[in-house]
Amino acid sequence: MKVELIAITQDPEALIARCARVSHRSEDRASPEADAKLIRRLIELGHESVLEFASATFLIEGISRAAANQLTRHRLASFVQESQRYVDVRDRALVRPPSFSKEAWQKASELYRQALDLYDELVGKGVPKEDARFILPIGAETRLVMCANFRELRHIIRLRGSKAAQWEIRSLAASLLEILRGEAPNVFYDLEVEA
Repeated sequence: MKVELIAITQDPEALIARCARVSHRSEDRASPEADAKLIRRLIELGHESVLEFASATFLIEGISRAAANQLTRHRLASFVQESQRYVDVRDRALVRPPSFSKEAWQKASELYRQALDLYDELVGKGVPKEDARFILPIGAETRLVMCANFRELRHIIRLRGSKAAQWEIRSLAASLLEILRGEAPNVFYDLEVEA
């Protein structure tokens, strides 16, 4: 899986703090140190609505359709996913779950090759790609773009980074958190992805 930050609000922490200060007319108190303190205090108090003023957009590649289905349930985020209707999917790999033994993986890989062969056969016989894709497994790789505000990203990371979450979506949450901590450390300082 590859996760790439492709856009982010410019100077997100300064913007969040500036917006938060409007409520108390305290804009004259702005500084990087004061902004950090204010953002952390707001998060501690549960006043996360001001985090909605900053957002980030990611390109996510090599994720299974199973994980993508979980991710796109987050309705407050925006998504564009690669279309199996228009894109040639034959070069997409099958995502390997870590729980698969070597033997299980060999069987799954063979089944996937058979599905791709049948897909080719169906398309070759005039079946539209949008119908031929029905035989492709949910473990096939896809790519998508996701955009969300920082409040929703915190929610996604908390939920999908929990130990109860599926391994692949938890790995995605860890990648998102690592990137976001580099961009806005005071917004994401308190989150962890459980192993």
